[in-house]
Amino acid sequence: MPTLSLTATLQEVAENDFQLRFHRIMIVCLCKGVSSRTILDEVRRGNCTVRGIAQACEAGRDCGSCVTQIRDMIHAGGGSAQARDDEPRGR
Repeated sequence: MPTLSLTATLQEVAENDFQLRFHRIMIVCLCKGVSSRTILDEVRRGNCTVRGIAQACEAGRDCGSCVTQIRDMIHAGGGSAQARDDEPRGR
């Protein structure tokens, strides 16, 4: 577990929180078999909308039950302003 110093920047705190919350790999989208690692990789690349994630890796395109979790992952990764995207089209 990372240790934070008193001089840690807000970005360091956010990154540590992000790593602690999503350090386990799990399947987020059961319909398409998309893992949390794949989604987090997209968020780290700057893909910070639900629609963008769906276009990149298909997560959230079928039943939509994973969209809330995808939004949570985007928020944790620092893309909260853009995470309010509508559910992906094409269902």
